[in-house]
Amino acid sequence: MTKPRRNRVLMWGGLVVIVVVAIVVAIVAGGGGDSADATKFETAPVKVSGPRLPEYDAEAASDPAIGETVPTLQGKSVDDGSPVTIGPDGGGEPQAIVFVAHWCPHCQAEVPRLVALAKQGAFEGVKVSAVATSTSDQAPNYPPSKWLQDAHWPFPVMADSKTGTAGRAYGLSAFPYFVLLNPDGTVAGRATGEVSDADVLANVAALKAGKDLPLTSSSKRSSAS
Repeated sequence: MTKPRRNRVLMWGGLVVIVVVAIVVAIVAGGGGDSADATKFETAPVKVSGPRLPEYDAEAASDPAIGETVPTLQGKSVDDGSPVTIGPDGGGEPQAIVFVAHWCPHCQAEVPRLVALAKQGAFEGVKVSAVATSTSDQAPNYPPSKWLQDAHWPFPVMADSKTGTAGRAYGLSAFPYFVLLNPDGTVAGRATGEVSDADVLANVAALKAGKDLPLTSSSKRSSAS
């Protein structure tokens, strides 16, 4: 009479093991993204030419990078690996460069705002580029290419290297990270964190007019460290 009881114990024990394994697998899978949607260029080598900018400090009274010429970044698009160059040569236009991380909640909040403003023509006369950096297939909202495509991001996106070469060259310290350039390729202003529509419009207007930027950093940011 003990054999059926032993079989039942083994059966329930096996079910418990299966359930535990399934839960562990689900937790691990939930921590990362869907690699099946990733391109071959979610990360790619970046070549840097020229002096690097100092790391941006949102708490400092002044930014030592103001007036400095940015280095040239040569890399690849996250979408198809086509060449992407970001640097001082903006074709005579001011520039806005935004560094984003797919796992950063503040980047996920900011990108739709920028897309909506772009649809309204807010960036006409400004060359806009993005750098997808701090990319990890073990982090949420991976891959960045699909995230930005789903958000209808309309501007070129460079894939940063696995070690964040582009971000370090531009002094990245937190996400999202904005670097605004004068037409001559010098830094007009830098900031981190979420930026409201009104602030974006005010800074774009000042950038186009060649005036000092009212750009300020927000506490709604994710550390890059």
